[in-house]
Order: sequence, then structure tokens, then C-alpha cells
Amino acid sequence: MNHEVFKDLVPNYLEHLTSDETRRLMEAHMESCPECREHLEDMKEEGMEHQVEQRTAERKQIDYLKAVRSNHKKRMILVIGSMLGVFVFVSVAYYILFVHMWMADQENVDTSIQKNQSTVTMTFQSKKDSRYLIAAKNELKESYTDEIVLYENWNLIPSPSWGPYGEISNMYKEGDSVTYTFADMDTLILDDGRKIKLTDDDKVTVRYDDRTKEIRLMDLYEGKKD
Repeated sequence: MNHEVFKDLVPNYLEHLTSDETRRLMEAHMESCPECREHLEDMKEEGMEHQVEQRTAERKQIDYLKAVRSNHKKRMILVIGSMLGVFVFVSVAYYILFVHMWMADQENVDTSIQKNQSTVTMTFQSKKDSRYLIAAKNELKESYTDEIVLYENWNLIPSPSWGPYGEISNMYKEGDSVTYTFADMDTLILDDGRKIKLTDDDKVTVRYDDRTKEIRLMDLYEGKKD
């Protein structure tokens, strides 16, 4: 077999692509040709080196992809953690500023009484611009409002219009009122039109954080709040 032909066939020989006949001829040629045997060994070594290089490159590529994936995962965790932190902070701030309420201190409440013919309106307003009041009206023992509980909330910044508490803060920024309608000093007209006779025991209780105040309805008719 010609040397050049042998060398051309070596790559196919190493990859087992030659026919059986060609393979036998090449092996027979190598028995008598040291040069071709050496050439075959060199080709084997080159092939092994190429495989090692290829595997090393593949490992580097895999390591790189793993590092990219790990960094991406860490960034995602950081972004999600940051978003959760912002959400919690905003939620807590929103609750403190717009939702959380507490019973008002009497010293912070300005109470006024306006009488218009048979109607008497008692208005409660915060003395502090940074707060607003809500008067919770209860009918505990009577068929009229006989208890008023005053609550305060912050009014530091305008509540977002999309939030339910924005409308509430705007509604009560001028104070909250309770109205009573009288037929005369001794007679109260209820919301359903019924009339009841008043006695000295008919009172409205105003509850603050630090104290409780009682006002007789007959005194309220005369515009008295003490």
C-alpha cells in the first residue's frame, strides 16, 4: 500500500469508517512499515489531545452557564426580596398613616354646638391640623344616639384617591357632627318621626381616651355642653 494512500485513510481508520478489507490491508502495511505505524500513533495522540481540549472547553462552557444561572438566580432573589421589603414598608406606612385610629384626647378636641330652630348640631374637630376626628355614634340604651366615641387619625399627607381612606379623611377634615331634633326642650324627635319626652336621665355620653363626659339632652337644647 502506498504511504500517501495510507495516511489519507488513517482518519477513517481511527473512526472505524473503513471497510474490513481496507482495514486488513492497512494493518498488514503497518507490520512492514515503521513510518506508517508511527504516523498512526501520532494521529491517535493528536486525537486524544483534541478530545481532552474539547472536553475542557465543554466543561468551561458548562461552568460558565452554571455561574450565569446562579448569578441570575441571586439577582432574582434580591429583586424579589427588595420588592417584598418595599411592599411591607408601604403597607405598614399606609396602615399607620391612613387606617390606624385611636381614641382622641379631650385636650385635642374642639367641641361646638350650633342651634338652628329645632335642630341642634354638636361638632367635634381636632385642634391639630395633622389629625382628623371621627365620631362613632352608638345607641346603647335608648333609641337615639346616647354614646359618642371620638377617634383620631393622622392627616399628615393626603390619602391616595384610589384608597378607601382618602375619601374618609377628606370627609372628616372639617370635623364630625351629631344632630338632634327637638320639638321643644322636653321633647326629642327620633329619626323615624316618633317623639319621646325627656327627663334629667336622658343624656349623651362622649368618650375620650382619658375621660368620659355626660351632657343632658335638655342642656344640649339650650346650647350648653358642660
